[in-house]
Amino acid sequence: MQAALYHPRFGYYTNLRGFGASGDFITSPERHPAFGWLLGRQALDVWEALERPRPFKILELGAGSGALAEPLMLFLRDEVPDTAYTLDEVSPSLRSVQQERLRGQEFRWEGVDEPAHFIVANEVADALPVHRVVVRSRRFSELHVGLDEHERLSWVETDAARPEVEAYFEALHYKPPEGEVVDVCLELGEWVKNLSRRLEARGVALVIDYTASPPRDSLLTYYRHTLGSDPLVRLGQQDISAHVDLRTLVRVAIAEKLQPGATAQRGLLFNLGFAQVQARLKGPTDRQALAHLVDPDGPGGQIAAVFLLRGLPGYRPAGAVGRDWPEPARLPSLPPDQDEADFLSQWREAFTASEENW
Repeated sequence: MQAALYHPRFGYYTNLRGFGASGDFITSPERHPAFGWLLGRQALDVWEALERPRPFKILELGAGSGALAEPLMLFLRDEVPDTAYTLDEVSPSLRSVQQERLRGQEFRWEGVDEPAHFIVANEVADALPVHRVVVRSRRFSELHVGLDEHERLSWVETDAARPEVEAYFEALHYKPPEGEVVDVCLELGEWVKNLSRRLEARGVALVIDYTASPPRDSLLTYYRHTLGSDPLVRLGQQDISAHVDLRTLVRVAIAEKLQPGATAQRGLLFNLGFAQVQARLKGPTDRQALAHLVDPDGPGGQIAAVFLLRGLPGYRPAGAVGRDWPEPARLPSLPPDQDEADFLSQWREAFTASEENW
């Protein structure tokens, strides 16, 4: 999985440029710009809780095409003019896409290790490489990639798992049922620690991702919007992901002195005023895209929004508990035959021209 996704020459993310309808999958920010706009409200809520620092430092991990950063800052720019928005992107091709799209002076790609007040990671951790393990006679084995008799890639079961796998499940106080295949990310703990190191002494991190608790068989592939489960085909040409182990994420966060709390994506968006947006954007394309964001049987219920707080005793994020939001001043609608690029252009023009606050 590491090689298939991140090989410096042939990796999927190394060469990825297409998103949305032209790519293999559609994330929530790509589905509708209202997602990023609503997260702008959460950013404002954090800024106010931190007593309005200048500059207000935002860090987005794995920023993709910039589809989250752009509408977030379209909202936040008038509210918090002194904002530094840093994008941490490992893919050179994606970095180029972002730099073509994000022209505002607040966007930057250097200084990614500097501490931030608000960190956002949307569908990032589910792309971390995983190990496939299975329990045989109460012992862990691993499924490695090898060649079958026809010299095709196939799963090869080992006699025993590496000690790190045993330690992972010991820390969870959990052992999967006999014969069950489970995907575990041994890098997740270090990923959370790295996130903690990059958070200011007072700040908030928001991790939005598909989660599993406890870990299970969740390895999925996406190729031209077709869901699959075989990562051994189309190497470097299809997306591979696995649900994030929520138990480990929270356990490591607590060890890092972070205060965790979680809600479903549906709850996050409604707490940030989704109903206001839904009431204003009534075009058929808008309705379809917005409904998908909060679908309890889709991203609305399957994706968790995990808040990790530091140095903010008593603070409850608006995305977790709600807030009395004023009505938006202006939300352009999406005609049924309009594509995403035209819609984003309409958002840019509306918010650049508007001097009203929501």
